[in-house]
Amino acid sequence: MKVLRWLGGRRDHAEAPWWAFSGAPVRQGNIVTPLIDGHQTMLAMSRAFLAARSSIVLAAWDIRADLLLVRGVDTVAREDGTESEHASFQALADAGLSPEAIAFWNTQELTVGNVLGFAVSRGAQVKLLLWDAPGMAHLTNNPSAQADALRAVGVDVLLDDSCRHITSAVRALHQKCAVIDGTLAFVGGVDLTSQETGDYDRWDTNHHPCTSEERVFDTKPGAHPWHDVHTRIEGPAVADVLANIAQRWDDVAARHGDVSPWPASLAATSIPPIRGGVLAQVSRTIPPGTYPSLPRGETTILEAYRAAIGQARHYIYLESQYFWRDVFLGLDNQLWGPQSPQMRAVIEDLAAALRRDVTITMLLPDHPNTGRAYTDGGLQTLRKLARGADRERLRVLTLGNSEDRDETISYRPVYVHAKVCIVDDVWWMAGSANLNSRGMHGDAEINVAAMDPATARHLRLSLWDEHAHPSSAEMAQLNDPAMGAALLWRRARENAGKIAAKQHLHGHLLPYLTHHEAAERGVDVSREHGWLDSLNPARAHHAEKYL
Repeated sequence: MKVLRWLGGRRDHAEAPWWAFSGAPVRQGNIVTPLIDGHQTMLAMSRAFLAARSSIVLAAWDIRADLLLVRGVDTVAREDGTESEHASFQALADAGLSPEAIAFWNTQELTVGNVLGFAVSRGAQVKLLLWDAPGMAHLTNNPSAQADALRAVGVDVLLDDSCRHITSAVRALHQKCAVIDGTLAFVGGVDLTSQETGDYDRWDTNHHPCTSEERVFDTKPGAHPWHDVHTRIEGPAVADVLANIAQRWDDVAARHGDVSPWPASLAATSIPPIRGGVLAQVSRTIPPGTYPSLPRGETTILEAYRAAIGQARHYIYLESQYFWRDVFLGLDNQLWGPQSPQMRAVIEDLAAALRRDVTITMLLPDHPNTGRAYTDGGLQTLRKLARGADRERLRVLTLGNSEDRDETISYRPVYVHAKVCIVDDVWWMAGSANLNSRGMHGDAEINVAAMDPATARHLRLSLWDEHAHPSSAEMAQLNDPAMGAALLWRRARENAGKIAAKQHLHGHLLPYLTHHEAAERGVDVSREHGWLDSLNPARAHHAEKYL
């Protein structure tokens, strides 16, 4: 079969207005399935890894060898099990697991290390390209220690230290992708990791409980609730994900000299289109100077965002960890960094969409790990550029949860880590790139986009159902994107009132408050924790001022 190489090449933008016009081509005949939150994502990955026949290759920002991929009732497969209660033998067999793999599922802890080690023991070649963060730049685990743990079970690990050889040490190799047997890929926002302390555990359910026995690390308290989105890809686009990993590996190997190049046996080959499949495109951000094969870098994720936003006629729905106009240089102060021309262009495109009466709904974390002031600045710029547009067409939301604790109601933010764009129930994209200078230019990222009305609509409804917890009557409103967006905003405002009244939230939606908006309403917003985390009575009575 023909061996594919990541060569790129520009195309006529007028012929493909929804897509990036350079980099990997638009591929026909793909199935791109969204996976919402860590539970669903890691369950799908575990099945794929244990079913691997020849190879598993991964590129990761961070990884944790002892992270449990499968937890709770899913850890035991039963002959009479159902997907809603227990994983069944039949479901695992249908996913391609051998009797030995199913026995392993039922008898071993399904950690990253154990699952990948099992694949190695069954003859699969397992390779991992892991970001080797300089010094304290990494926010989670020691990459060398995790590499050693995975090498101990037979994984071939290459630490990608490319960011040590470029001008900015704050850049990250942020891709989260995997390819199994050269025919199945995963791309998205879910890292197979948690923080060393056990917080920021990426495994979470759609319910996002404030505390959970399944998310406790040793004796530490439960991790922050975590919302994320990943994808499962079949069809020709898989080869582009594999070519991306191989290209990066070869560049690092060539620089080190004593590392073997990517093996010919794992080279990306053309994959036949799937009958009934859809158009899909893999896009990337590669910072200039990171890899010798791409000296000028790549910004096809930026191209894809700008193209799709420009095509929007009715609505745009966005989920992102950040929304930065400026380049973040380590201090949460906008006076410290210059403007990002890439994000300025995206914000101008969103403003233009608002002016032509497109509705934009954006979901952001109330307490990002850094850069909250930068997100506020991005929103301020968007509103300024969209001056004259109906303000009701831009709604910015965040997520939280509530639970009974010590005879009172406790509130916690849900960390929004997803990177999603859905346009007009026609086109959608998910991946690792946030809406900030790093996602569009400064970090290594990978996304996948699909032209698929059925899946775009399904993803939107699934996300809105999870966030809003609509009644059966309200579900009819969600079916219409305009009415659904209004329902989300109404639910968010209702929940702000519930916090003021010390009541349980209905679903997870809350208004996102910039520092300026909070100051106008007398609400205390912490740069580190937003306005919801560790909510105390002194803050709670202010929430009613937002209504």
